[in-house]
Amino acid sequence: MALESVITVGSTSIKYGFGSTREVGFDMKELGATRVMVVTDRNLAETAPVKLTLQALKDAGIEAVLYRDARVEPTDASMKDAIDFALRGSFNGFVGVGGGSSMDTAKVANLYSTYPADFLSYVNAPIGNGTPVPGPLKPLIGIPTTAGTGSETTGVAIFDLVRMHVKTGISHRHLRPAMGIVDPDNTRTLPGMVAACTGFDILVHALESFTALP
Repeated sequence: MALESVITVGSTSIKYGFGSTREVGFDMKELGATRVMVVTDRNLAETAPVKLTLQALKDAGIEAVLYRDARVEPTDASMKDAIDFALRGSFNGFVGVGGGSSMDTAKVANLYSTYPADFLSYVNAPIGNGTPVPGPLKPLIGIPTTAGTGSETTGVAIFDLVRMHVKTGISHRHLRPAMGIVDPDNTRTLPGMVAACTGFDILVHALESFTALP
């Protein structure tokens, strides 16, 4: 059998720099959004990165609505709650602020509010149906407040399916954020041990690329 010799390489646009969170309003306006769901968790809802995001969107003339119930380790129930919020809100843009869980929750809310379906439709087989995402989603910007997950650049959203006691997810290139804003200011309050653990997380993900080979 001939080996595959054609590959496609694509990546999320990344904006990096101290204070770059202040540009999220400009960037989201450039992407055409006028009403945005900002997704975070209760631990971060009152912190500077979230407040700065909301203010930057407001300053750009964008209506921003905060959803603060992303779960630190998302479950199918927490994802469904975010989906319901997105469906009621009629948003045309999304911003995830926090760790991978907040950004993954924003991805799923974006997907199911754009292409409503039974929850297991897009979930990876054999747990779900593995139905491909029908088309492009609404613009989403990921703003990480930690390192390690890389969720601001990936087309993957991970969660626990509680009744089956499994960790699964949804994977498709259309889930990938339109932009990731990597602002070192957002990691200033990370405790030293947490910062070290996120660095270890990056190392483990890199090693996984080799150790997971058949």
